[in-house]
Amino acid sequence: MSRQMRISDLKADAASHSSRLRTVLRVNHSLLKFVHLIGGAVHTGAVQARFRCPCCGYRTLDTAAALALCPVCWWEDDGQEDDDAGEVRLTVNGQLSLNEARDYFATCGAAHPGFIPYVRKPEVTEQ
Repeated sequence: MSRQMRISDLKADAASHSSRLRTVLRVNHSLLKFVHLIGGAVHTGAVQARFRCPCCGYRTLDTAAALALCPVCWWEDDGQEDDDAGEVRLTVNGQLSLNEARDYFATCGAAHPGFIPYVRKPEVTEQ
């Protein structure tokens, strides 16, 4: 009788584990769908700190001065800051100085009027 009880206990235990496993898989599948919907960004713990774009001032950059393109103003962050904002570096931002790009952003919402089709509005988390 004890062997029979152990087999039935094992079957019940296996059924319980199987049910828990199905639940975990459903939750993981839902999480994967959510991650896909938010663009693949997964953050654990605290919200990831972002850097401000030197042109528009929104927190859109994952790393400062890493040649990242700001989606809000289309300025490519080449490390230019306030101390040399009037210089035209003739690099990734072409003939634009940071001051000129800021003026354009204030008037048309992009670092240059030619970039208007590519920019987007800032998200609440980027304020």
